[in-house]
Amino acid sequence: MDPIPTANHPLPSLASLQLQYLGKKLEDLSTPAVVLDRAVVKKNCDAMLDVCEKLGVGFRAHVKSHKTLELSKLQVGTGDGEANFIVSTLTEAENLLPFLLECQSNGRESSVLYGVPPAQHAIPRLLHLSSKLTPGSVNILIDNIDAFNKMSKALVEGQIGVFIKIDTGYKRAGIKISSSKFPGLVRKVVGTVGEAFRGFYSHYGHSYAGSSEKDAAHGLISELEGLEEAAAEVDEVYLRLLKRKMVLTVGATPTATAAQNMLSGSPRAAEFKTLLNRLKETYAVELHAGVYPLLDMQQVATHARPVAGRASLTKESVGIKVLLEISSIYDERGKPEALASAGSLALGREPCKSYTGWGIVTGELGNKGNVVYDERGDKTGWIVGRISQEHGILTWEGPEDQMRPLEIGSKVLVWPNHACVAGAGFGWYLIVDSEKDRHTVVDVWVRWRGW
Repeated sequence: MDPIPTANHPLPSLASLQLQYLGKKLEDLSTPAVVLDRAVVKKNCDAMLDVCEKLGVGFRAHVKSHKTLELSKLQVGTGDGEANFIVSTLTEAENLLPFLLECQSNGRESSVLYGVPPAQHAIPRLLHLSSKLTPGSVNILIDNIDAFNKMSKALVEGQIGVFIKIDTGYKRAGIKISSSKFPGLVRKVVGTVGEAFRGFYSHYGHSYAGSSEKDAAHGLISELEGLEEAAAEVDEVYLRLLKRKMVLTVGATPTATAAQNMLSGSPRAAEFKTLLNRLKETYAVELHAGVYPLLDMQQVATHARPVAGRASLTKESVGIKVLLEISSIYDERGKPEALASAGSLALGREPCKSYTGWGIVTGELGNKGNVVYDERGDKTGWIVGRISQEHGILTWEGPEDQMRPLEIGSKVLVWPNHACVAGAGFGWYLIVDSEKDRHTVVDVWVRWRGW
């Protein structure tokens, strides 16, 4: 079997896409289409890098949300800082390989972490990747001693790094520190891979359920405390032999972006800084996050960052929108509705806790002049109220006398509930830049395909 089967998922010609789209106005394009605002995305990326630098922690960028080379580069910034990534699929790592090689040839430290405990069939492809990069550049997660025993010989021979995945409450992957199997797992992994043991990893995915800055900060602190407890299981003799500090890597977009609140002088920020400074004396602390460059309605609903400031978490900080066309109007129904040219395959069927719809229509293009639905306010405006596979029903919420009717053939933009799922229905992103013209295509970014 070809160890890198990316040829099975060929990408479209970028040159052809650019000929089709560059300079075109959004209102003239076929729908559905997915649009990224480069200015907003870059601002979100810069804010994350900035807070990590100010806190003195590392950052590992997850690429699963967007699956593009261009945005991956924005996530790690320019210069000679570390370029460390997380992937959810092997094809993401394989498509990152040329950039990782470029970084390493220029003396820039770079690595990739396969962000789920790997299935056994993944090992040959991971070994192939590892053979192309400097030793220890490819890393995996382990949370089960039997799975580790099946692959341990290959990991050692392939010089693949290992993190132990800790379940800090999300109950997806990971081992609980309270498990009777945890001490044995730590001893086995550390004793087998030695210097290739990297540390402990936690994904605080249940932070999406939070609804405030306080909730997100609590999650961030809880994660760090949990990994500190996990690290205490590693023998101090081994710690003294390590050439580098053991890594504690924590995050999910709500908790990682909440780190930006920790630069304030609040009591919660002071608690966090005290904990962080203590941990940094012994460990290397690292944040990781994925959807933060794009954001979406689920992220806005966490209210993980204050409204004020350049890093505020509002609908205006969402960098992804889906372009739809109005196909039909139903003004004789109980409340005004319209048929739009995108359904669950373009928007996803991911709910959002802050409202009952599947996307919120922005105040641009064909919806210009209408009030935009405010899920925390008077809940008046157009939303995607229902979805089928290929079409959606826009519904007007609130008093009808405040509505400006939509027109058949007009285009609207929608903030989706979940950016990762919305993007998955498309082969490429159309790029606009709101610092220049938010409705003219200035670039095209091709998405990677396959697993």
